[in-house]
Amino acid sequence: MAGDAARPSVERVADGAARLVLRKNQDRRMRGGHPWVFSNEVAEVQGSPAGGDLVEIADFRGAFLGRAYYNPHSLICARVLTRGRDAIDVEFFVKRLERAQRLRDWLLPGARALRLVYGEADQLPGLVVDRYGDWLAVQVLTLGIESRAELVREALERVFAPRGAVRVADSPLRALEGLPLERGVWWGEVPERVEVEIEGFQVEADLIGGQKTGLFLDQRENRRRVEPLAAGRRALDLFCYQGEWALHLARGGATEVVAVDASEPALAAAARNLERNGLADRVTLRRGDAFDVVRALAREKDRFGLVVLDPPALIKSRRHLAAGARAYRDLNRAAMTVLQEDGILVTCSCSHHLEDALFRQVLLEAARAARRPFRILSWTGEAADHPQLLAVPETHYLKCAVLQAL
Repeated sequence: MAGDAARPSVERVADGAARLVLRKNQDRRMRGGHPWVFSNEVAEVQGSPAGGDLVEIADFRGAFLGRAYYNPHSLICARVLTRGRDAIDVEFFVKRLERAQRLRDWLLPGARALRLVYGEADQLPGLVVDRYGDWLAVQVLTLGIESRAELVREALERVFAPRGAVRVADSPLRALEGLPLERGVWWGEVPERVEVEIEGFQVEADLIGGQKTGLFLDQRENRRRVEPLAAGRRALDLFCYQGEWALHLARGGATEVVAVDASEPALAAAARNLERNGLADRVTLRRGDAFDVVRALAREKDRFGLVVLDPPALIKSRRHLAAGARAYRDLNRAAMTVLQEDGILVTCSCSHHLEDALFRQVLLEAARAARRPFRILSWTGEAADHPQLLAVPETHYLKCAVLQAL
């Protein structure tokens, strides 16, 4: 009885709406602006919500905190769409998309290749939208957005009026939500390759079969910053993908660029991008595993004035953190070894589990192993169209460090 008396009664929702009641003191993160509710934070589920249904979130005393969509089979059992009592309909999504577009129009006026919607940072958790000219690549990552896919589609057509869209639903995050992996044209006609302008280059994007949504848009500003550093230097671009770093290095005045990737289709796309921008004679494309290639170059005592190291995420989950950190350390040590005196290393990580402080420690250990001191010229992250939400550290994942060997 004493326990029951200590627990305030929670009034049932009069209109019959389902509600999640949080445990005592488990509302602080949400009140601070974080939109996720974890299953172990929930004291009680009122009603019988099915996966994907809307639920209200209440604190321990019954105070209303917001409306969310629900997934009882996920560790993140609810994701908040609104802190008010807004109806979650087409007009709701239209307003959120229009606000996201206003931000991009301000940050990147006139850009035709950019991220239009970045999930939680645009208060649309589970939805990511990239524009490539007249086409959209739409990532549907969660059950809540999957359940409202037609509302989202109608809103996207009204706000952005694309000629077509690809539904990118092949992220491993969908498996955590109990969703199948798939990818294909959602509506309209989408060409095999879309050509767009980004940072003054004409490049192609494969929205249907390419990596991520076609291009790695989050590095646009980092490439622009690094470009002038390439002047007069011989450069090595590891994990070059479709050659965007190589394009910037060549335009920046590198004497030679050696660009390495294991994927034949990626190298073929890089060759086409270099050709269409008149830079094919400045870049040598080399197929091979970047780990093996950089180690071979180190053994051969081949040296470069600038090295770009932009690998895919080497840490897929927190349980792989230690092994992934070792992989980053070994890769960076090898890259440091092939640098000339005063050489510049541009090294990146897109693994959000490898936080900035740990990435810095990894680089310090790599430098010790390479027996070379370095100074930091810059330390940056995602491009402006990938804004970070203050309360959600998960919206920050990209680290780009520019180091100089001493």
